[in-house]
Amino acid sequence: MARLSPDREKRGAVKNPERPDGTLAGLPPKNPDEARLQVAAACRILAAHGHEDLTLGHVSVRGPDPRDVYIKGKGKALGEVGPDDVVVVRLDEPDGYRVAGTHLETVMHTETYRARADVGAAIHTHPFFATALGATASSLEYLSHDALLFNDGVGLYDATAGLITTPEEGRAVVDALGQRRAVLLQNHGMLAVGRDIRWATLAALTLERAVRVQVLASALGKFTPIPEDELDVLSPVKYQEPFLDEYWSAWVRRLESAPEPLW
Repeated sequence: MARLSPDREKRGAVKNPERPDGTLAGLPPKNPDEARLQVAAACRILAAHGHEDLTLGHVSVRGPDPRDVYIKGKGKALGEVGPDDVVVVRLDEPDGYRVAGTHLETVMHTETYRARADVGAAIHTHPFFATALGATASSLEYLSHDALLFNDGVGLYDATAGLITTPEEGRAVVDALGQRRAVLLQNHGMLAVGRDIRWATLAALTLERAVRVQVLASALGKFTPIPEDELDVLSPVKYQEPFLDEYWSAWVRRLESAPEPLW
């Protein structure tokens, strides 16, 4: 788990009695402050890895009350999001996705949480390479260990290249996602999910890396993919739950060392 900076602790902005050492975990949040921090941290992590697109893109986590979704509000770029820029949306309110300050496509998140009880975090961004793949008739090839995270494939939502703004469109995206970790939105970007913010962030970053390798490999020669019968064997070896705390902590440490730390 990653430790909050001394300045943040002094300001007392995060009160977490269950984690008195001041750590920001990537596990399901225990309180609203932690949920807001997780969203803000993930936004900045994604920005640092090339997912920023103007003020577009959004990250959400399911709150300690499972009826609450904590999501990045509109108007800020991913790299400048702080805890105060996170909006709460209620899943038990049919029009909750329209709450003031939310992105137009918040419905992608709310419909995902309604359909998938196993999802604790969701990310929609417009990364360069994944967006490019979604604009072709090609699919993800298993050319690297990055691609192994998606051993059950990557979905494709191709009903429209437009914004996803209605519950019906949100449900159609979730249908295209299925039980997978990610879905490409044709000409639009991608949606990645995970059991918590660690896994969702990993899925978003790793999908972009996997597609980037694919683009480079296509320029070098004929593909030599990982054999299909090895995918389900190698994937759980490469991507284990104990590794996720290490990855999350490394990402957050880099945030703390930035010129303008989050905490």
